[in-house]
Amino acid sequence: MSAAGSIYDLGYRGYDGPRFGRVTVALGLLLQTLKEAFGIGRGGRAKVAPFTLLILNTLPALLAVGISALVRQAGAAEALDEANPIRHDTYWSVTSTLVMLFCAAQAPELFGRDQRYGVLPLYFSRVLTRIDYALARTGGLFLAILIVTFAPQLLLTIGGILAAADPITGLSDELPEIPRYLTVCLLGSGAFAGVSAVVASYTPRRAYSVAAIIALFIVPPIVVGIIVALSAPDIARVLLLASPSDVIDGVNGAIYGPLRIGGETIVIATLDGWVYFVAAIAYILGSLAIVVRRYLTVTV
Repeated sequence: MSAAGSIYDLGYRGYDGPRFGRVTVALGLLLQTLKEAFGIGRGGRAKVAPFTLLILNTLPALLAVGISALVRQAGAAEALDEANPIRHDTYWSVTSTLVMLFCAAQAPELFGRDQRYGVLPLYFSRVLTRIDYALARTGGLFLAILIVTFAPQLLLTIGGILAAADPITGLSDELPEIPRYLTVCLLGSGAFAGVSAVVASYTPRRAYSVAAIIALFIVPPIVVGIIVALSAPDIARVLLLASPSDVIDGVNGAIYGPLRIGGETIVIATLDGWVYFVAAIAYILGSLAIVVRRYLTVTV
């Protein structure tokens, strides 16, 4: 019996619907990056680190709200306000280490995997440009970090309103705090995302990238602290601006006044508040420029 083949007309037709441009594709990649930062759309193991760090970063705020409600019922609200270490002005200093760990855990996944598995040519063969890719990836990481930093602050605000004698009084007390901590969260998330993106984009190997990001956030404050301890504040003022975490602590101190938790180096350095704002913005813009240049020159 001879072999025979058949040809079937499946009715394939060309696509004549709407075609979306660069902006839509870039926004889609940004949203996909945000999902990937929390392991959404991937296996269960990919969700462990981001959601654990998100919960740990939010837990102090949740405990503070619960304790505040109990103490206010006991009539000791004023004493609590004086002794409570978990407030809007101190929250960044208390939990910034968890934010650094989130950056170290997720930035290599967002930037390194595409380089390791050779996916970049697929992105760049379409309407998406290299600049679009760099900005979308960095923007998605920024939004993920912003969620981690903003969620506990928002929880403190809601708790403060609900724990007040009446909602109007609570709202009037909390409203002035919103633009303050929102500024800290935006600048802090932008600086941390930018620095992490630079390291991750130039270091595709995950282990090396994680170690480099942690070192970049942890080592400079230690060096600056040692120099301050050696009574060299003039040198410390210069090196302080090379430490992203210290710069954001300075922004927080400039907004809220002298820090009561940590920040001794910031107090000793005696830099004007605007210097920290300029440094934070420089970190954000400089990091974006470096990441864009990286993907303009990377070989695919």
